[in-house]
Amino acid sequence: MNVQAKRAAAAMTVGGLVAGGLLVAGGAAGAMPSDKLCGASDVEVTVSPDPSHATGHEAYVLTYTAASPTTNCKLQGAPTALTFIADGQRIDDVAVVPDASAANAAPVNLRDGHPAVSRIVQASAGAPNPRTPTTITFDLPTGPGGVPVVADWPAGEPLKGATVQVTAVG
Repeated sequence: MNVQAKRAAAAMTVGGLVAGGLLVAGGAAGAMPSDKLCGASDVEVTVSPDPSHATGHEAYVLTYTAASPTTNCKLQGAPTALTFIADGQRIDDVAVVPDASAANAAPVNLRDGHPAVSRIVQASAGAPNPRTPTTITFDLPTGPGGVPVVADWPAGEPLKGATVQVTAVG
């Protein structure tokens, strides 16, 4: 084989390897982990009082963290089916409404080291509920996936008013 033929053969081989690598990488990129919707097993949620809130309101921050170092999934919108529980019993006299902007919320990619948050907002002048929550349950904004998320409510923190608002994950 002459030098030109060897160079052409080498170029074709390298080109084929690059093209094959691009096809393999393209297949992996087409199924990006961030396209996967988060399920209850993908997240751990904590609830804490929000030190910053609008005048006349109080808020509790729901912090979503990855359940494992390999978690990489998507949350979008506000949590649904939010239920307050006091010592194992539902608190039924509080309505939960999503924030108006929740319907147009951008997706959030949840992964190790990159938590997400949403808030439960209540009127600070609202009458305290006679029962103080101990836990909350809710479906992730990306769907129930058959298993609701359960999180501890901050000890002794009151639930106020007849309506609370839940914001989109951001």
